[in-house]
Amino acid sequence: MKRDALIFSLVLLVLTCSCSKEYELDKSIFIPDKDFPGLPAYTEWGYNTFGLFYDREPFVNTDFSAPSKIICTGGKTTFSLKGHMGVSRYYYYVSDEKPMTLSFDLPGFVPGSLTDLLELDNTIIDLTDPLCKVTLTVDTARYSLEVLNGSLQFKRAQNLIVDKKQYEIILSGVFDFQALVNNEPSSFTNGRFDLGISRDNFFKY
Repeated sequence: MKRDALIFSLVLLVLTCSCSKEYELDKSIFIPDKDFPGLPAYTEWGYNTFGLFYDREPFVNTDFSAPSKIICTGGKTTFSLKGHMGVSRYYYYVSDEKPMTLSFDLPGFVPGSLTDLLELDNTIIDLTDPLCKVTLTVDTARYSLEVLNGSLQFKRAQNLIVDKKQYEIILSGVFDFQALVNNEPSSFTNGRFDLGISRDNFFKY
């Protein structure tokens, strides 16, 4: 009887691990930066995190929604980061947090499919390019930023294969810029991201 129960438990464990493997890949893993503990460390493992200082205050993702989206529509590609201001809170929900989204238009880049995101590997985008529009949304207020200086760098784009099938594209990189937000100078510094892009956050229409 004990032997049967043990075998059943092992089989159940294997099935559970197999079913939850893809779910686990979608979760965020926050490893504090040793120099800036309010931000995630820069990684290239698809940890589904991003962080930056917005006027010296941390702006990071939560673990309650997709931290990023890539949207291709009307001949334009937008890369967005969604989170909140303040220290990372991965183990409890704070209802009074206002959601924030920082979005970048990627000039001249219109991927035909998810795999085409690999073309972003080792790409630097000048955020002062007039075709690279940057927007910030705070709760329901949306601001088109006038970028004064800075760049967005996709340091690495890599294909993640699970069970011999493409699962997602991992995009890792850094960014840093200054801009006018509602006519007030602001800084966006020490930005870093390590994100998995797959069918549930890549949209082309």
